Amino acid sequence: MKKRFMLSAAGVTAAAIAVHAGADISVSDSDVFLLGGSVAGYGLGAISGTLTGITFSTYWANTAGDSSWASDMLIAVSDGTSLVSAGGYNLNFGGSSWGALSGSPSTGTYTTYLSGSVAMSGSGAFYLANGWSGSGGTTSNFTVTHHGINAVPAPGALALLGLAGIAGTRRRRG
Repeated sequence: MKKRFMLSAAGVTAAAIAVHAGADISVSDSDVFLLGGSVAGYGLGAISGTLTGITFSTYWANTAGDSSWASDMLIAVSDGTSLVSAGGYNLNFGGSSWGALSGSPSTGTYTTYLSGSVAMSGSGAFYLANGWSGSGGTTSNFTVTHHGINAVPAPGALALLGLAGIAGTRRRRG
C-alpha cells in the first residue's frame, strides 16, 4: 500500500469515530422482570452534550396480573451530577421530572416522547424501575433513545487510532 492511501484510511477512520461520537445514545433490553420498587441499571460510559429529548418504547406485560399499569414504569438518565426522570406511580428517582409515561393495565406496546433541556457531562447511566411499590411484577422489552447526548470516545481508542496511522506509514520491506 502507498503511504498516501494508509494516511487517508487513518483519516477516514477518525471521521467515522467523530460521526459515531455525535450520535444519540440508545439502550435496549428484553425480558426485564421487575417487582415493585426494583431497579435495573445500564452504564452509558462517558457522555456529553445537552439532553433534549427521550424516546421510550416498551412492550410491557403485567406479569403478576395485579393493578400495575405500564405508565407506572419509571425511567431516569444521570451523568453523576444531573438526573432526569419520568414516570412512576408512588415512587420516583427525584431530580428533574420530565412528566409521565404512556400506558394502561393492558399488555401491549407503549411509546412516549419526553422533551426538555439539561446539559450533561460525565459518567452516564440509564435506569428502569417498577415505580409502583405494590406491584407483584412486570416484564418489559424496551428501547430508550437519549437525544442530544453522545458518547465521548475513550482516550485509549484515540491512541490506538494514532498508532494505526503511524504503523500504516511504515514502509513495507520485502
